[in-house]
Amino acid sequence: MQTIFEAANHIAQEIERTRQHLANLEQALEGLRPLITLDAATTALPYTATTRTQHIEDVSFVHAQVSADEIIKPKRVTKTKPRKRAKPAKLPSTGTELWLSCLARKKLSLGELVDEALKKLDLDETARDVITNRAGAWLYAAINKGVLIPAGTRDGHKLYKRVPSKGN
Repeated sequence: MQTIFEAANHIAQEIERTRQHLANLEQALEGLRPLITLDAATTALPYTATTRTQHIEDVSFVHAQVSADEIIKPKRVTKTKPRKRAKPAKLPSTGTELWLSCLARKKLSLGELVDEALKKLDLDETARDVITNRAGAWLYAAINKGVLIPAGTRDGHKLYKRVPSKGN
């Protein structure tokens, strides 16, 4: 029975430490609010740095004594409704054939390869991030498999080309 009481006491101490930490965070936030202003006309956030005037106690050292009779009521938190995400457009599958056809016999950078793929797949700019991720993953795998080799740089971007076939 003693261990259950000790466990309950430990949990109560942890809850009190968490409350103290939350109070310290809220206090720090209130101290920062005057420093952050929103100018609606420019939508800029001016920031003013000031010297730190208040010390916030490290709550990991707070040892609160809570009696077993004390009722601890949790703070109410209002939940916001989750926003509906726009459904992403169905993108066609991309495989080695697509990437190799985009590359052809040219030396291309990742960005140029993505541009070619967007043209071939007849996709707009909303698909660029997904296609870029796919192209980057394929480039990495193709270089490791020996299908592609680095072919220098152009305008600061790495270029890649197909490994020449042994018949040429």
